[in-house]
Amino acid sequence: MEIVNRNKNKVEEYISEMYSLKPLYSNYFNQALTSNDYYCKTAHTLLIAKPFNGYSRIYVLSDDLEDATQKLKTLKGINVLNIPSKGNIAHWEQLMALSDFKLIGLYERFYNTKICQREEIGQIIYAEASQQEEIYNLFYDSGFFSVYTDYLPSHEELKQLIEQKNVIINMTGEQIQGAFIFLIQGQKCYFQAWIDKSNNSLKLLFDVYNIMVGKKLGYAYLWVNSENKKVKSIHQLLGAKSDGLKDYTFIKNSL
Repeated sequence: MEIVNRNKNKVEEYISEMYSLKPLYSNYFNQALTSNDYYCKTAHTLLIAKPFNGYSRIYVLSDDLEDATQKLKTLKGINVLNIPSKGNIAHWEQLMALSDFKLIGLYERFYNTKICQREEIGQIIYAEASQQEEIYNLFYDSGFFSVYTDYLPSHEELKQLIEQKNVIINMTGEQIQGAFIFLIQGQKCYFQAWIDKSNNSLKLLFDVYNIMVGKKLGYAYLWVNSENKKVKSIHQLLGAKSDGLKDYTFIKNSL
């Protein structure tokens, strides 16, 4: 991708300019801009590429199908594009097909206001710094998650989350069988990632709800893979409801 400008202020001007055109395509929602990002701009399209380990995440602002298609088709390597929407995305599907992007994941957002004390299955165990690598490997080596569609923290992010007491674990003897990552913002708790290979797979979910009760939090938010019927039903049985927002993940691999 051609680098147009890495000056944050200039790129913010580009974004404002694109919004003034009332873009037909926009999946940029004020994500933080950094000096590592790449930008490509035409009169009708702005692409922002954020590099990650082995791939880039793409943000598009455009008022023209043909122009956006041409720029997206020039992308090299592995590129991932997310489209959060509560409505029909037929226009996006057309752009993705023309640009050689394929749908690889669909997630639904749920919320729960029925926050109440749940069964206590043993004590709540907060992760410690010495357990960081084991927890990291538990998520990344499980085969249950994808770096393209799921929230998986980097080593540094996981370190900070553990320091902030935002990671709880389930243990059998000396081995970590499960981990749950969550964030608290005001009265809301965001479920970030959950895995458990033990026979008490609901323990960590109940633990988080009990933490919420102790902190008097009133709202839980979470994303669920639309194909994971089991996990979806568990959350629904505990009172979670879909708010209609879906996140579509598309990928283009042009190595």
